[in-house]
Amino acid sequence: MKKVFVSGGSGYIAMYCIKILLKKGYYVVTSVRESSKIDLVKNSLVKNGVSIDNLDFKILDLLDDKGWDDALKDCEFVLHMASPVIPGKVDEDILVKPAVEGMERCINAAIKNGAKKFVQTSSYAAIYGRKKHNNEHNDNDWTDLSNKKIMPYEISKTKAEKKMWEISKKANLDACAINPVLVLGPSLTGVLSMSNRVTIKKIFSLPFIPDLSISVVGVQDVAEAHIMAMENKSSNGNRFLLSEKTIKLKDLCGILYQAGFEKVPRFSIPNFLLKFTALFIPSLRLIASRLGSVETLYTNNANNILGWYPKSVDSEIVNSAKQLYDVGILKK
Repeated sequence: MKKVFVSGGSGYIAMYCIKILLKKGYYVVTSVRESSKIDLVKNSLVKNGVSIDNLDFKILDLLDDKGWDDALKDCEFVLHMASPVIPGKVDEDILVKPAVEGMERCINAAIKNGAKKFVQTSSYAAIYGRKKHNNEHNDNDWTDLSNKKIMPYEISKTKAEKKMWEISKKANLDACAINPVLVLGPSLTGVLSMSNRVTIKKIFSLPFIPDLSISVVGVQDVAEAHIMAMENKSSNGNRFLLSEKTIKLKDLCGILYQAGFEKVPRFSIPNFLLKFTALFIPSLRLIASRLGSVETLYTNNANNILGWYPKSVDSEIVNSAKQLYDVGILKK
C-alpha cells in the first residue's frame, strides 16, 4: 500500500485530498498542529462515508523541526498543503516565516526519506501580482516581489513556491505546484477557509454591486487536481493554475439571490458614481481602481497535462453561502 504524507490535514482543501486518497486505497499520514484537530478530521471523514482505517496523525509545527523526518518515513508522495492564510495588511512575518520555513521543513524531510514526488499547494496569489496591461495570466506568470502594492499573503505564497522550486531542483526531487484561484464549496469539517469566508461575507455586506469580476473554482475539483498531479509523472516541473471561470459580481449575486439569499446586493452602481464616492470614502478606492477589469486566465497545463476540466462552480457558490448561513455568519 502506497503511503502519502499530507501536511495541514484539517485544512479546507486538504480534507478533500485525504478523502480522495483514502477512497483510492492509499495509506495517509497527515499532520495537524494540535491534538484536538485529530477528532475533528476523523469525525468529518466518517460523516462523509470515508473509512479511516488507513489514516495516521502526526502533531507538527511549521516553525519547529521536531517530528518532521519521522512523520514522512516511507512516504512515496508528499502533498504540502499547510500554510497560514490571513488576507489584508498584516505583519509580513506572521505569514512569510511559517509559509517558507514550513515548506523547507517538509521538503527537506521528503528528500531525506527518499520521497518520489512533492506537490505544493501554492496559489493564484503567486501568479497575479505583476503589471500586465492585458490582464491575462497563465501557468508561467509570477508575482513580482518588487511590486509595492502586493499584500503579505501574496509575498508568502510567492516566496514559499520559489523556495520549493530552488530546493527540489537542487535535490533532483520531482515536484509540481498547484495554483488555484478563490476556492469555493462546503468545508468537510464545517470550518470554511478564511479567504472563502471573508470574500462571501464582504459581498453580502455591500450596499450595491460594483462592476467587478472574480475568478473561482470548486474545492472538489482543486483536490482532484492535486491527486492527478501527484500520480502523473508528466506534471513534474510544472505549475498548474486552476480556475473554472471568471464571473461578474453581478452574476454571482444573481446566483445567490436565485438560491434564496435575499439579503445579497441586487442593484448595480454606475462606475462614475462609485469613482466619485471613492474620493470621499478611502475604503472604496481599491474597488474603484479595479472597476470594469476582467481577467482572462489560461489553465493550459491543467487541461493538457492532467486532463483536468472542472465542473461548474455555481452550486459551490451557493453551498459556501449555505454553510456560512448554517453557522450563523450570514443571514438570508
